Amino acid sequence: MRPWNDYIHVVLVEPGDNLNIGSVARAMKNLGFSNLHLVAPANFDIDRAKVTACWAEEVLITARKHTKLSDAIAPMADVVGFSTRAGKNKPSPLSLETWARSAANFKGSQTALLFGPEDTGLRSEHMEQCRALIQIPANTECPSYNLAQAVLLALYELSRGSWDKENPVPRDLPCWNDYYQVDRMVEEIAQKSGFYNEGTPEQLPGLIRTVTRRANLDGREMKVVLGWLSRVLVTIGGR
Repeated sequence: MRPWNDYIHVVLVEPGDNLNIGSVARAMKNLGFSNLHLVAPANFDIDRAKVTACWAEEVLITARKHTKLSDAIAPMADVVGFSTRAGKNKPSPLSLETWARSAANFKGSQTALLFGPEDTGLRSEHMEQCRALIQIPANTECPSYNLAQAVLLALYELSRGSWDKENPVPRDLPCWNDYYQVDRMVEEIAQKSGFYNEGTPEQLPGLIRTVTRRANLDGREMKVVLGWLSRVLVTIGGR
């Protein structure tokens, strides 16, 4: 049986500092995690990152590089983002402790933890892909953690929670690639039905993407939704 922490993937979106990447690798190694993904890193230099990685060089060597976020999370069954920002078109934020407790429901499923660029954090287009947003407790006078700190706190809270203590039956969950199919079909239906037009607010497609991910469908429900959308497209002459 695979160890529980082998299902956790740390995804750094557009990291800009190789020393930060090395520090993240060290934090992961400290707590026994090894799946690191780098999405569009700026001038990634593994030798520079090794300076702060210490004994975690293997995490850097095996890190997977992606040009797009969608490629990194396509095979995942759950995607959560870490951000201090919230908004009406974004998932309602969960506390770090609440998320760690609920994460046991996804045990045995490939789970991506998204951390944004050092200067901006996750942007709206990244948050749209998340089932939930997680806020790490912080002093309001200094609410932002550096990248390695945020990763360390998230993985520590997960480690001390119920992932490694409980053994629920793994849920049959769709992967994020299934949600991409839903996105494409909904987009086509909205265009052909006239729901999307010149007056459509630009944030509406992103809101719909957020809603579908927050629905937290299981595998059977996803098959039903995809079948239904496919039938709608046939009916309106889309396929």
